[in-house]
Amino acid sequence: MGIFSMLSNCAEYQAQPLTDQKIQQQLPPPSIEQLTIQAQNINHPLLQPVKFDLKDGLSPDEAAILAVLRNPELRAIRNQNAISNAQLLQAGLLPNPQISYSFSAPSGGTDLGMNNAFGIGLSWEVTSLIWQTSKIAAAEKQQQSVDLQIAWQEWQIAQAAKLATYQLIAYNQQQSLLTEMALRLKENSERLQQAASLGLVTELERVAAVSAKNLVDIRLLALEQQQKQQQQRLNRALGLKPYATVRLQQAIQLANHIRLPAYVHLISNIEGRRLDLLALKQGYESQEEQVHIAVLQQFPKISIGFNHALDNSNLYTMGFGIAMTLPIFDHNQGQIALERATRAQLFDQYSNRIFQARADIAELLVTISSTNQQIQSVAHAIPDLEKLVKAYRSAIETGQVDVLNYYVAWNTLTNKKIDFLSLKLQLTQARVALEIASGLYRIPTDFQGQVL
Repeated sequence: MGIFSMLSNCAEYQAQPLTDQKIQQQLPPPSIEQLTIQAQNINHPLLQPVKFDLKDGLSPDEAAILAVLRNPELRAIRNQNAISNAQLLQAGLLPNPQISYSFSAPSGGTDLGMNNAFGIGLSWEVTSLIWQTSKIAAAEKQQQSVDLQIAWQEWQIAQAAKLATYQLIAYNQQQSLLTEMALRLKENSERLQQAASLGLVTELERVAAVSAKNLVDIRLLALEQQQKQQQQRLNRALGLKPYATVRLQQAIQLANHIRLPAYVHLISNIEGRRLDLLALKQGYESQEEQVHIAVLQQFPKISIGFNHALDNSNLYTMGFGIAMTLPIFDHNQGQIALERATRAQLFDQYSNRIFQARADIAELLVTISSTNQQIQSVAHAIPDLEKLVKAYRSAIETGQVDVLNYYVAWNTLTNKKIDFLSLKLQLTQARVALEIASGLYRIPTDFQGQVL
């Protein structure tokens, strides 16, 4: 009865076939109301809750949160948490005791009338208690490492979604400028075409105007292709359908300047701030326990037990027994060497990751400093070009300058504005990379100077 009672507590197999119906049930996005609640209650070491409202369009911060809530890749990664929980549960379980039963009946000889004999034994490996604490500690450290690894993946995908949103904003603004330039060049080309038919301009001038228009059309097509690709990347990060269109907030601006923090400040306590470093540290400490377990397991395994028996002469006996392995050939040296090598590998990975983080921060600071200077230079040049275009416009009205020179100045101004947007996008990309490298939620930015 006792055995059946124990078996009734065992888990039962339940099939979960991979069907299209179950997959389709997993793919549809939650409602806006559900997303709003989840965004306000998000629990993450770095990401902060936001007020989720798509009525005015998607902001970069909302895109970051939405990616964490909706990205299908993250749903698969989070299953590692359930695996680590199961491993922790398994680590806390002691080995089962062993029960044995034997039976023998007389089958020959002179004592055919003697009784049947039987024996019952119960034994348990007591040495499992020696490394039980280390097994639980290793599993707990591994669980913490997995949790931090998941949070690090969430942080990276959130930052990627935020950056993709900024890129789309920059591309949309550049498209507006290029579209305006293409319309002006089309008008200029048509004017020169008419002037060439009247013999007022040379064929070279007409061909140059047509060529300039064609080049802008090519740039516009290439930019539109970049927009489509970036939209698909954003849709993938947000867990949306491939051809879904996301409306972005119109008032989002790209920063003109980043206030550079000191290098010493950025690398200070980076190992206690970057989630991947924290995960590696917990993984190393878990492996430290595994080495301890392997060393403890080199000693003989001892089992103790009790037995009760009846022999053929109808004599009952009760006894106590000890079983012990003899470590003559296997001292667990192979497992010890493996665990120590794994520990050394994790140590080197941790050290290298810290070195790479510091090097990335130093390189990004140089990039940001250079981009800040380039943006400042372009920002100072734009007002002068605007004054020149305005002067040409006034001169055209009095007939003091040719229309072609006016269009050239106008196009130069537009190209400079496009360069300005490209530099601000580069600055945004460097800022996001610095946030990831330093483990900081946000790097201070300014919106001073020329704003497009």
